[in-house]
Amino acid sequence: MNRIRGSIFFSVFAAMLGLMLIAPIMPPLIRELGMKESHSGLIISLGSIMMAVMAPVWGRWSDIRGRKPIILIGFIGMSVSCALFALALYGGLNAWIGGGLLLTLLIVTRSLIGMFIPAVLSSAQAYMGDVTEGEERGSGMAIISAANGLGLVFGPAIAGAFTLIGLLWPLYFGIFIAIAAFIIALLLIPSAKPVIQAKPPKVNPFQRGLRMYLAAGLVTMMGIMTLQVVGGFYFQDQLALSSAATARMVSFGLMFSGVAMLIMQVIQMKWLKWQPRPMILLGSLFLIASMILFLVFNVLSMYYFSFFLFGMGSGLMMPGFMAGASLAVSKEQQGGAAGLVAAIQGISAVITPLLTTTLYQVDKHVPFMLVAVLVVLLAIMMMGMRKNESNTVTDPIHRYSQTKSEDQIRSK
Repeated sequence: MNRIRGSIFFSVFAAMLGLMLIAPIMPPLIRELGMKESHSGLIISLGSIMMAVMAPVWGRWSDIRGRKPIILIGFIGMSVSCALFALALYGGLNAWIGGGLLLTLLIVTRSLIGMFIPAVLSSAQAYMGDVTEGEERGSGMAIISAANGLGLVFGPAIAGAFTLIGLLWPLYFGIFIAIAAFIIALLLIPSAKPVIQAKPPKVNPFQRGLRMYLAAGLVTMMGIMTLQVVGGFYFQDQLALSSAATARMVSFGLMFSGVAMLIMQVIQMKWLKWQPRPMILLGSLFLIASMILFLVFNVLSMYYFSFFLFGMGSGLMMPGFMAGASLAVSKEQQGGAAGLVAAIQGISAVITPLLTTTLYQVDKHVPFMLVAVLVVLLAIMMMGMRKNESNTVTDPIHRYSQTKSEDQIRSK
């Protein structure tokens, strides 16, 4: 079991690392290529849309074909598409290609990266759902969440370190990490038969129980993306920092969030072992407190403390909504639910940058106020959930499982 969990952890970490290596290098690369800033947004946004579209598809296929084959396909696709993306950038930097052709190639290759990454994320989460039951599910999903969090934090840091060698070196490292993750998954993740023997009803994102945890996922990821997208602008304006000082401050802040996230997830795995609903409710309190401190204080040390509180909150909410979504469906639909969770990450990456930067131009405090309001509303709705809705399989799926069992009995 430890081997399975360890290999799943590394798979998710490698996938998120590959995704986050790209974001920090896009602005300087776009300017080196003589392209517009809007082109960078277009390239990243379309890649995120592809991620949101393909995540449920990969999750569904993992139910039908098996988790391990889809994870392996994901890493093969990641390595190849990342190599193609790097090749297109290399051609542009050396003036081999340019103009509309270069933009088209960058959009297509970045979209391929967004297409294959959720194959790993959704299948790995579904695999964790396969090997955990009941109270163990929250601890298992904390492993997935920890891998997500570490990828979110260390991706930009590693990218920054490799840019000291060259702007394309983070992509070269991304190719290497995808190949290494493929080998580890091939050797360490046990093969398992597909969980679907007959075709169950598709997972409906609006079905009772599941919809609340998907909403929690959307709010959580929007909070994380808000801090990443407009945090630098906010702290620079509030503290009158230089660009270099702002970059250092945000890097340290995100590091504090990552450490806090990891601490809370270890506590959840080792000692708390809470069910999804209390994890989300306590995490909401930490997130609300961090947003209030961001808005009220104008002191660097307090901002760092707010980052830490934010990490504690997201460190509880991420495994909470992942475990909740997993527990809300049957074994036969773990891939479908995991795909929807991965799609939520893609959706948040599409809508949050546009929304928060627009609101920031209205008033720099509004994006943080929006996150606080959304978290408060989520907590209120979560408290209003009925017990049987928060931790049981929904009726349509239960009926499918019951019918399937009855059919097996008749066949005997």
